[in-house]
Amino acid sequence: MLVSMKQTVLDRAEDRRPAPRRRGRRTGIAIGVIALLGLGATSGGVALGMIPQPFTAAPAPTSTPTRTPSPAPSTPAAAPVVDEPLPTPTPTRRPYDAADPSTWTVSGDEFGPVALGGPTAGETDDLVTAYVRDPGADVCSPDFGGAWKRDGAPDLTVWSEGTVIGVTASVPLGTASTGVSGPTTAEGIGVGSTLDEIRSAYPDAAEDRERSSAPDTLPAPNAYTSWKVDTGSGPVWFALDSDGVRVRSVEIGRISQISCD
Repeated sequence: MLVSMKQTVLDRAEDRRPAPRRRGRRTGIAIGVIALLGLGATSGGVALGMIPQPFTAAPAPTSTPTRTPSPAPSTPAAAPVVDEPLPTPTPTRRPYDAADPSTWTVSGDEFGPVALGGPTAGETDDLVTAYVRDPGADVCSPDFGGAWKRDGAPDLTVWSEGTVIGVTASVPLGTASTGVSGPTTAEGIGVGSTLDEIRSAYPDAAEDRERSSAPDTLPAPNAYTSWKVDTGSGPVWFALDSDGVRVRSVEIGRISQISCD
């Protein structure tokens, strides 16, 4: 029984004996090794980070040309509306017709079909298509100032000294506004036109006092005055009627200086 109790005491003592610390030391050693490995790994990483690496230069920036955008077409501001006078329309002439004196052109050297300097008989032959001779209105003689007439048109006088030296188309005094139709210049000026129209078509038109009539009493300003214009081929004269406004006669060349006596 004593032996049995002794054994029991020993067993209990054995149970109460502190556990050997060897295992704890192993565990501490293991933890230490792991810590060292971790520190080594960390230190290695730091060390590797501290080892100089070959320097790689950053790539140079590529210059991309900047495209300048084309300017957008600008919309012009609305221009202010300016009222301008309408241009004077250029007169449209009908084709020449020997039988219609209103289609004839007057220039410095021709009056329709009659040309200055040509033989009188040869030039006046061309008038018979549109005019008839008016012997009662001849100036002195047919060879001096042959007269021609046509209803609704100005009368013609062909001045001659063997050759044609001048031509006059005219209407009686005070009848310039009756609406006769006759030869005109290329600008449309003829018997019945106004002084304002002459000045508009020929800005250099000027009164020729040597050809103007000068009665003591004028019925109106510019009455009986004669206005000279340059047509490019010679002068043309326009004589105004008694109203001082409308053209009574158109003349080229000169009037014969031969006396009727």
